[in-house]
Order: sequence, then structure tokens, then C-alpha cells
Amino acid sequence: MSIFVPEHIQQLLPYTPGTSIKSVQEKHGITDIVKLASNENPLGASPKALHALRNIQAEDLSVYPDGGEFLCSAIAKKFNVNKDEVVCYNGSDALMHLIMRCFTVPGDTIVSSEGTFVGYYVATSIANLNRVAVPLTSDYRFDIDGIIQAIDETTRIVYIANANNPTGTHITKSEFEKLLAALPDNVLLIMDEAYYEYTEIITDDYPNSLLHRRPNMITLRTFSKVYGLASLRVGYAIGPKELISVMSKSKLTFDPGTLSQLAAVAAMEDEDFLQETIQLNKRGLKSFQEAFAKQGWKISPSVANFSMIDCGIEDNAIQLTNDLEKRGIIVRRLGGFRLPHCIRISTGTDDTNQRVILTMQELIAHYA
Repeated sequence: MSIFVPEHIQQLLPYTPGTSIKSVQEKHGITDIVKLASNENPLGASPKALHALRNIQAEDLSVYPDGGEFLCSAIAKKFNVNKDEVVCYNGSDALMHLIMRCFTVPGDTIVSSEGTFVGYYVATSIANLNRVAVPLTSDYRFDIDGIIQAIDETTRIVYIANANNPTGTHITKSEFEKLLAALPDNVLLIMDEAYYEYTEIITDDYPNSLLHRRPNMITLRTFSKVYGLASLRVGYAIGPKELISVMSKSKLTFDPGTLSQLAAVAAMEDEDFLQETIQLNKRGLKSFQEAFAKQGWKISPSVANFSMIDCGIEDNAIQLTNDLEKRGIIVRRLGGFRLPHCIRISTGTDDTNQRVILTMQELIAHYA
């Protein structure tokens, strides 16, 4: 190949999306299949968002988007922040890539945990950053003391996914406050709160980072999870205007698209759907965690919308994934998350969750 490709780009591994229903149908010849691999909303999208999309006007398609202005205004109002403290983009993934471009140069150091969000690995690899990965604790949580100790004069960014994907664990209010107190002023803290709406209901010890504004902290959130708008790719960042202005001028001019914004604003106004989704997940996660533990599976103390099961070795994780697929249940193996011995199961509807629990009871004898 004659075209130059930087070595760190050549070494990238392609992202492997979750297994599709169609592929399982073709592979196993079955039709009764549920996909619980991608932490999607089992209720679908907000009815108000769907109504907004059904009522689009011609100019919604033929005229360029406003670059997120409409949605940023709505988010600023909802969270009582200034509009210049908000930037919207094509999902929180895209915002993470944007942060790496805006606030680092190749070779800079970023500190986080092992076993965290796969998008973090991709973004930091593309930016050619030096990752310092602090091991998870024995109960699959971020080791905040270890992360603080890992920060040195070369550290540019600290990344915390709270709740963490794929473990579902969270850092507590006291751990968050300890991290804030120890963080140097010249180190940027990214708080990735994609599961915020789920987690704050499940545990009283969840630190909402927007209540702790700092000049060196950016909060990321998304419409892909609780709002059910994953395919529209829309997320937002809230932070100090000095940092948000850098991101705003550096992102692609017109993104996110008009339809994504219309749906997101409508979804934010759909409180009934939001609460239905949150309560469904709260029931589902509780039943998963209690049943899996009682059955004998080794699980993480999740407070998100999924449970992570530690199968001990990668071969067992592969086998369990296949065993579940044969029974029409698609789950996520976690090799890309640096936890190849684990799988992740998203919560579904009440009926789906019971189906999963009964199937896991049937399978535990093969893995005990």
C-alpha cells in the first residue's frame, strides 16, 4: 500500500457490533429471539419523539441543521445551565472523540480503569494517547484511590464512566468528592454518565456530576439509552463555557441533524415514557441480580440497565453466549471491553426478563 497510514491507526482493531437478530435466525434456524446485547430501551422510543418525527416538514429535510442550537437551548433550560455551557453532537461517543482532538496531542497520558467503555479505547487509540489503566477492584468497581495515585505531571485527562459499562458499577458520592479534591487544576475530568437516569433511581449514593461544577470537568450524557433514540445518534456535553466553546468550534458544523434534535427535545418532554422505562429497568435489574446470584453466577453489583456475568475464562464466556443464542437470547461478550471472560445481559421487558432468568437457571449446571 503506497498511501501512508500512521502505525497507531494500522493497529486499530475494527469495532465488532452486537450480534443481530437476523444472524442468529440464519445461524440457528429459530425465530423467537430477543436482543439483550446493546443496552437498548426494550420499550422502543418515546411516543412523543415518534410523533415529532412523523410530523416533520419539508424544510426539516432540505435545509441544513443549526448545529445543535435548538437542542442545546432545551438542554440548558432543563438543567438550569447557560446555553454556552452545552454542546450537542452525534452521540456521546462522538463527543469523546471531540474532547480527545481538542485537549490532547499524540503521546499525552489519560488515566482510567481497566474494563471500561469500549468507545473510550477506540477514541484514545485514534488520538494516539498513552492509556494508564488502573485495575478494577475485586468487586469490579473503579479503584478511585488507585486512579488518584496514577495521576502525575504527564496526565492530561482522567476518564470515569459512571455507571461503568460493561460492569454496571458506580463510584460513590464520597469517592467522587475525593477524586475532585485530588484532581490537579490542569487535568481534565470526563464524567461519562450515559446511564445517569437509570442509576440515580437505583442507588442513593450516586453523584450527579452536574451538581459539582468545576472548571476542569465535562459531563457526557446521551439520548441513546433511557430515551430510546440510539439510531439517531445524539448526545450532549455540559461543562465550563471556556471548554465548551473550544469543542463547539471544533466539531462538524451542522451536526447533530435536525431530525435527531426534534426527536430529542420531544423525548425530554415525555415524562411518562421516561418513568415507565426507568421503573421497568429497576424491576428487571433487581430480578436479574437476585436471581443470578441465587443461581450461582458470579456477577458485578450493577446499577445500570444490564448485568455482567464473570464466567471465569474466555472459553466459558464464548460457550455461554452460544448456549443463550441457541435459545434465542442474544447477549454481549466483552472482549472489546478488555474483559473476555465476561458477558453482559441487558434488561428487557418483564416477560423477557423472566425468560432470561429461567434459561440461566437451566444453564448454570454446565458452568458451576
